[in-house]
Amino acid sequence: MSLYSDLLAERERRGRPVRAAVIGAGKFGGGLVVQLAQSPGMEAAVVADLDPERVRRVLASCGQGQRAVEADSPSAVADAVRSGRCAVTGDPLLAAACEEVDVVVEATGLPGAGARHALTAIEAGRHVVMVNVEADVTVGALLRRRADAAGVVYTLVDGDQPGCIMEMVEWARTLGFEIVAAGRGTVRYAEDEAGTPDSVQDRYGFDDDLMERRTINTKMFNSFRDGTKAQVEMTALANMTGLPPDVRGMHEPSVNVEEIPQRLSLREEGGLLGRSGVVELANSVAADGRTMLPDPLGTGVFCVIRAEHPFIREDLAGYHCHAGGDGRNFLLWRAYHLVAVEAPLSIARAALYQRPTGAPRQRPVADTVTVAKRDLRAGEILDGGGGYTVNGVIETAEASRSEGLLPLGLSGGARLKTAVSAGEAVRYADVALEEGYLLGLRREQDRILIDS
Repeated sequence: MSLYSDLLAERERRGRPVRAAVIGAGKFGGGLVVQLAQSPGMEAAVVADLDPERVRRVLASCGQGQRAVEADSPSAVADAVRSGRCAVTGDPLLAAACEEVDVVVEATGLPGAGARHALTAIEAGRHVVMVNVEADVTVGALLRRRADAAGVVYTLVDGDQPGCIMEMVEWARTLGFEIVAAGRGTVRYAEDEAGTPDSVQDRYGFDDDLMERRTINTKMFNSFRDGTKAQVEMTALANMTGLPPDVRGMHEPSVNVEEIPQRLSLREEGGLLGRSGVVELANSVAADGRTMLPDPLGTGVFCVIRAEHPFIREDLAGYHCHAGGDGRNFLLWRAYHLVAVEAPLSIARAALYQRPTGAPRQRPVADTVTVAKRDLRAGEILDGGGGYTVNGVIETAEASRSEGLLPLGLSGGARLKTAVSAGEAVRYADVALEEGYLLGLRREQDRILIDS
């Protein structure tokens, strides 16, 4: 039995579970509520969603329907939590500000809302598990600074690819290995980059029951396939690890698993990379853009490490780590990531040990910038990641700042002042931005970086 489970079992025995507030009851948040229902020593104490009936359905699905109680004020939420019930609310800020919980999980996927919820929780002295990478890549450095100042944890989540990869990177660095490349697999067909939310159900093959039962967010799922989500997640990973992208958008080669350490090696070693120590992607779709490779990574995760000593190289090869480069690069990989199933591990780590699964460094090394998905006209309103107008693409933070590129998280609702051709990056100068909460936070983060 692990130390985690020992401590949680003791809290279960004493009737003092780790209490989580979950904001957003979509596919991830709803799955997390269900997983917490079977995780000893932890519980969903508050669940917030704009559709409270959705929360009730999730709780009922895992035998927790009797715990649900409607709560529309701070006192009602606190009373429900103290009594061992689950406060169900349509107001996310009530969940974020609840001082009766240990950890607040932000799972909405909306950059502005996510940042507001996270800061509200930090100001209330609660740890934050940030599922919302869209918010993290926009103002994560600022959120980390605010959390540090408040003495609480701000962390990305285990189960999602950035958290899973971070575990591999930390393992390798602890053992003294150099990281050549770290990243995740993708499944991206040639037509996906221009995909829209309208085609999500057909492209994924979801039936009507699944769409309704798991409350599929078509814009979010479109971002999984148009490339945006992977770019956002690798930006989050870059800012946790300090590993930048090699080139804008990364290389994303079509590779079988055994080919990853060869292709993601330096050019002088027969690979694609211009430098070592980067974030990358491995596409499971063949170079023709239409067919799946025979042995792809899928949506798993990987880390290419470098071993210099012949003893270590011999051992890594002997234990079936695929080799590449000049024979010193080896592949670590996991063929899966379990999303909400593993997310309680981050809740436990924050609550029990006050440690993050992974947190952005205080100075970003990467940014997700806005690129036109199609030819855009002056006057059009951009709709953010996964929508009809733009894609998100990773770039170094230095290039983003020096070229005045528009962060993807600020693109939703921005009005174009000039036409932008398909594939071109959108700049701050190209858009009119409405003053708002997220824009103010981003400006504050940028000022801090310039001054520090």
